[in-house]
Amino acid sequence: MARDQTARTGDAAHLPLGRQRPSLATVRRWVRLELTGEDPDCVSDVLLVVNELVSNAYRYTSEPSFLRVVVERAKIRVEIAHDARAHPPLRKVSRPQRGYGLVLVARLSDRWGVDRAHGGTVVWADLPRSP
Repeated sequence: MARDQTARTGDAAHLPLGRQRPSLATVRRWVRLELTGEDPDCVSDVLLVVNELVSNAYRYTSEPSFLRVVVERAKIRVEIAHDARAHPPLRKVSRPQRGYGLVLVARLSDRWGVDRAHGGTVVWADLPRSP
């Protein structure tokens, strides 16, 4: 799935996830390859967000489905999908009880959120893409 060229606007890449949790180093390596040619500071921010969202997906769900990275004109969208049927309420991220992961996601992202449809959940974040 890795590209040998710079990511193009509108490109989407999917990394299947599942019960056998990949190492976060493997996930970060895949994202880095997908974002070849992007601004290194932007890629660093994306990697921090990916690290947090993938970690949370394995911590709080039974089996994440995939990681998706979409390069758009002005942003890079990161999505983690899973088939969770339960919909726990989102907590405020200003004073986390466990860590500062979602605070980090909120600060690095222009927007982030959770979409629930068709029996599944997608946690997403939009990060600004450097020109």
